Amino acid sequence: MVVTPTASRAEASRKAQQEQAPRETIGRGIAELLLGVVLDTTCGVASPVMLTVHTGGPLRDGPFGLDARLSHAQGHQQRWLAELTQAGLPVSRAHVVVAAELPSSSYVPWHGATRPAAYRHDDGIAHCLRVARLLDTAIRLRADANAQFPLWFTVRYFGDAAQFARLREPLTVSAMGEQLLGTLQQYEVKVCQGSERVATLTAVCQHNHA
Repeated sequence: MVVTPTASRAEASRKAQQEQAPRETIGRGIAELLLGVVLDTTCGVASPVMLTVHTGGPLRDGPFGLDARLSHAQGHQQRWLAELTQAGLPVSRAHVVVAAELPSSSYVPWHGATRPAAYRHDDGIAHCLRVARLLDTAIRLRADANAQFPLWFTVRYFGDAAQFARLREPLTVSAMGEQLLGTLQQYEVKVCQGSERVATLTAVCQHNHA
C-alpha cells in the first residue's frame, strides 16, 4: 500500500534522525556524507542525478550530524535539501536531485521505527558513494596542494550506476581543466570507468593570488 506521510510525521522523522548518536567521519568527505544521507533516507530506491554543495570549510575528523528533507517532487524526480553539522554548527548544505524508482507521491521517510530493518545499499548505490568518495579525495588533494577549499561544488552523475557497478574496469579520476572567473577559480574533474564517463565535479574556489 502506498503511504504518503503527513507534515507532522515527516517532522517527527527528521527529529528522530537528528537525535541519533553522533557518527564519526572515518575518512569520508562532504559529498559522500551529504549524498549518503539522501540515498539512505530514500531507502535506496532513488539514484543521484546531481548535487550542489555550499561549504563552510573543510570537514574535520570526529562526530557529525546529518539531516535531509524533501523540498520538491514531480513525477520520478525529487529534490532534497541536506545539511552536515559538526559541534552543532552547519559545515555544508547541499541541494540533491535524485531519480526515484516510484512516483514521488509514494515517498516515505524511512527513519526510526518506520525504516525496514533489512535495508541495505545495493551495488548501484554503493558505486555512487564510491564515486563521491573519490571526488572528495580530489577536493582534499587540491586543497592541500593549493590552499584552496571550494566555496561550492557540483557533482553530476551519468549513466546507469547499477551497470557501472557490474563492470570490472577500475574507476579513474582525471583533471578536465580550470579557469579564472574574476576573483574566483573554477576547476573540473571527471571520473571514468574504462571509456565511460561516470561523473564530473565542478568546483569554485577563491583565487589564491600567491
